[in-house]
Amino acid sequence: MSSSSSSLILFFFFFLFASTFLFTSSNSFNITEILEQNKDFSTFNKLLSQTQLASTINSRQTVTVLALSNDVMSSSSPDRSTDEIKNILSLHIVVDYYDIKKLKDLKDKTVILTTLLQSSGQAKGRQGFVNATVMKNGDVEFGSAVPGSILSAKLIDSVASQPPSISVLHISSELPIMIDLPNDSPYKSSSPLPAQPPGDDDYTYDEPPSPPSSAPAASATASHGKSNSTNGVAAISSQFDVAFAVVMSSFCLFMKVW
Repeated sequence: MSSSSSSLILFFFFFLFASTFLFTSSNSFNITEILEQNKDFSTFNKLLSQTQLASTINSRQTVTVLALSNDVMSSSSPDRSTDEIKNILSLHIVVDYYDIKKLKDLKDKTVILTTLLQSSGQAKGRQGFVNATVMKNGDVEFGSAVPGSILSAKLIDSVASQPPSISVLHISSELPIMIDLPNDSPYKSSSPLPAQPPGDDDYTYDEPPSPPSSAPAASATASHGKSNSTNGVAAISSQFDVAFAVVMSSFCLFMKVW
């Protein structure tokens, strides 16, 4: 076998290895492992697994998880059924990627986010949508998108992020599933309502991505990986550089022996 043929075969196998590594690491994440890095979310993490939502999250190409601390989860009603818990948690799973920067850079300062509750078909009316709004002081607050609902939760910090695949954000309180009344029914609340735009046209609706394949990260195009937690916030760093270095090394080796 000629040296040129051997070099070509060698390059082929190096390129195949590098491409496989790049593809498999590009969109691979595990929400259970991410939340395990911070014990403050152990209850939330356990319930995601018990309701099978963890596997649903891991199968998505883009997702944002609005995580609740153990203190918040401990105040929840203990009489909830598994289905009720799953629906409530589904409202905290947005089917698109949003990190702190993307939220604070919202053009219209408010966006209606589509959640797993809405895409599951379990929501009635706008129950499965979440309103995210940037306040005048720069804080980001969340609430049900059902008309008349208040912004009941505040963004605290980022737990983890792997652009553009997964973002885990810590919010201050649980988002309730509100009753979406007919348009001709007055909304009554004992709490004063914040100033809100008068109609749906004043909101920007988040457009969810196309449904992903059932296999985790089957067709990811961006390549980022995980890293260790820093100051209690788990940061996920990119593995793209590693894969890229392998590809370039293979190419350089091929050019050298050719």
